[in-house]
Parts: sequence; C-alpha cells; structure tokens
Amino acid sequence: METNTIVYATEEFLKNQIAQKDERIQQLEESHARVVQRDYSSAGALQAMRDGLQEWTMNELENNGITEEQATELSEIGGFDLTKEVEAEITVTYYVTLQLPAGEDAESAINDIDFEVVAYDSDVITHISASVDNIDI
Repeated sequence: METNTIVYATEEFLKNQIAQKDERIQQLEESHARVVQRDYSSAGALQAMRDGLQEWTMNELENNGITEEQATELSEIGGFDLTKEVEAEITVTYYVTLQLPAGEDAESAINDIDFEVVAYDSDVITHISASVDNIDI
C-alpha cells in the first residue's frame, strides 16, 4: 500500500513540475516577444532618423548650406552614404561597320552584338539595359 502512495505522490509532483515549467516557458516566450517588438520599434525609429539626416544632409549639400567635409562627417556619424540614385534615359547612336561572310544576314549579326557593355566605373552604375530600336542598313 505504501508503494502506491509514493508512486502517486511522485506522479503528482512530476505533473506539478511540468505545469510550472510550461508556465515559465510561456512567460519567457511572452517576454521575448515584447523584447523583439521593442527592438523592431527601436530599429524603425533609428532608420527613420538616419533617413531624415541623410535627406537633410543631401539637400544642404546641394544648396551649399554645408561643405562636403561636413556632409562626409555627418554621413559617417549617421551611417549613410552620400549618394543618390538617378535614372536617366540616354539615346546613343552607334555606327558599326561589319565584315559579314557571304550569305550572313546583317540584322542577325547586329542583334547578336552586346550593346549593354559599358566601360565605366561599375560601382557607379547599378543597372543598365539596352535594346535595338532601329537598324538602318
């Protein structure tokens, strides 16, 4: 009879321990969720401040309100680049002289030419695309 009482008490003790551990896990998960949410809020506020400082710095630099050295110092403090993205449509005319084998089609050869190759600092150009609009032969 005593054996059953001990087993019963041990089982009840273990169930109680499991319930306490489950409650503690839930508390920790809720605490973690609050910390993560606060971290996202702080990161969002910091990014908004950084974006505002970058915008102000770029405007002041363009309007000669601050010097380039001052703008560089602000960008180092704020952790942003002194760059802006500009999209431009540029029309370029190529005059190409081709030596084609007999029977080769000039338009086919021209369409095989890679006109997207640009000889310039590749860090400055972030995207480029080209298309052949017209071929005059």
